[in-house]
Amino acid sequence: MPVMTIIGCRIFEDEVVHLIEKGPKIEDVIVVDSDNNSGLIRKLNEIGHSCRLLPLEKIPLISERKDSGRFTLIVDLLEFALDGFPDKLKEVVYETIERMKEYSDAVLLLYGLCGNVLGSVEKDFETDGFPVFILTDREGEIVDDCVGAVLGGRGSFLSKLKSEGTGTYFLTPVGATYWKEMLVASRITPDPDNVEMTKMVFDYSGYKNVAKVDTGLRYEKEFESKVREFADRFGFVVVDMEGSPELIERCYEKAREEVLKK
Repeated sequence: MPVMTIIGCRIFEDEVVHLIEKGPKIEDVIVVDSDNNSGLIRKLNEIGHSCRLLPLEKIPLISERKDSGRFTLIVDLLEFALDGFPDKLKEVVYETIERMKEYSDAVLLLYGLCGNVLGSVEKDFETDGFPVFILTDREGEIVDDCVGAVLGGRGSFLSKLKSEGTGTYFLTPVGATYWKEMLVASRITPDPDNVEMTKMVFDYSGYKNVAKVDTGLRYEKEFESKVREFADRFGFVVVDMEGSPELIERCYEKAREEVLKK
């Protein structure tokens, strides 16, 4: 029974649901029981897709598997709060990968370089014979972050920045829904409800626009209103920007093929 684990930031909730709903058939979806996966579970329920919510210790170990061709996907998303602390992020991601060796044949990591701390993760686990895949663009370059992932990679991201100019804050559907948590996680402000202080930080950093990055996914129903709320609160101009889950789909398919080969 081939098993693959997705470990990623909560910002990729929609993309994970999309892979489960629209990707190749998955016979068994297991979601690790934690608060960080509550949004994922809600969205899977909304589309009527079944999954098993299990604490880690209840997930079958590799040694306990039955010989079967059923493809199983385990999902464990991690908290936003790690985003502002690269060293802590690396520590938690590596520990989570290490734990999942007991349960799966490979890990797809839904992260980018994230402060240049995850650039060697594939090689670091290669010596153990445990495949780890991280998000890369068509040129094989690791994406910088979650925004770069849905914009198609580093080149596309830089092109968007150049065309829109500096001073643009990016919001994907999940990022918009949890924009207050994201501002705290990225250490822009400890109190997003303190509009005056937060706006002062934005002004000092040169932010003038907010990019509404439409990924084409519709699991967050309040995307438009949340972007408008954010823009109105801080006096930003909304810039429409087109994204896509294509890069994530491609990385998922590559990792899945490698797992099925085993």
